[in-house]
Amino acid sequence: MSNHRWVLEGFHVAALGVAGCLAWCIAASVAQALDKPNVLIITVDDMSCDSVGAFGARLRDTTPNMDRLAQQAMRFEYAHVQVGNCMPSRNVMWSGRYPHNNRVEGFYQIKDPDYPVLCDLARQAGYFTAIRHKVSHSTPYSPYAWDLNLDAPPDGTRPHVKDAASYGASTRMAIEAARLAGKPFCVLINIADPHKPFYSEVKRGVDPHVPSRIYSAEEVPIPGFLHDDSVIRAELARYYSSVRRADDAVGSVLDALEQSG
Repeated sequence: MSNHRWVLEGFHVAALGVAGCLAWCIAASVAQALDKPNVLIITVDDMSCDSVGAFGARLRDTTPNMDRLAQQAMRFEYAHVQVGNCMPSRNVMWSGRYPHNNRVEGFYQIKDPDYPVLCDLARQAGYFTAIRHKVSHSTPYSPYAWDLNLDAPPDGTRPHVKDAASYGASTRMAIEAARLAGKPFCVLINIADPHKPFYSEVKRGVDPHVPSRIYSAEEVPIPGFLHDDSVIRAELARYYSSVRRADDAVGSVLDALEQSG
């Protein structure tokens, strides 16, 4: 980590019920030969802000890696989503425009040619751009120009969206590709958890993607707007275990960044 100067450019937590988005942007100036900072953006999917330790989670030890990042960072405590589902919410962040202006109001993508988005601006500024997950959504149409799609990398692998370690591998791949291109990187890592299906909600067999901690139904807190019964407790236990798996993925990404030098 000696070659990194960590700067938290943005840390957004927004929630609407249990639907929320946690996103942060980390900029690290690494190589002396580069006059631009490298940019790494991480999002997690459908996470309530009160699931994060740094934001007062009632359940202990849910997000140790996010908490570690927050301790070194600037936190935004009054951030709110502009729309309650993920695709238009993400497009607000990457376009800087409201859904009724950027024309993405649902689970589809319509790129306005008159207005550049994040990957356009990054490429114009000389960055190597890469993205993992949420490359396209609900339709095969993907109008955004990234240099590397980490969901379908050149080696032919197809990383599973619930495999926490795979996000670190994707980060390493993107950083190495940028190095070979001789450019600073702008990498967007979109972690699938804790979006459903939650941990252990597999169609058959046993979930192979086990979080570093599994929460029991007995220990999870029950929000005041829900009844305290066995079905709800079991659902919340799976949710919090998925939160922990999302945090595991964040940890793997941060480790990959640190190991990159």
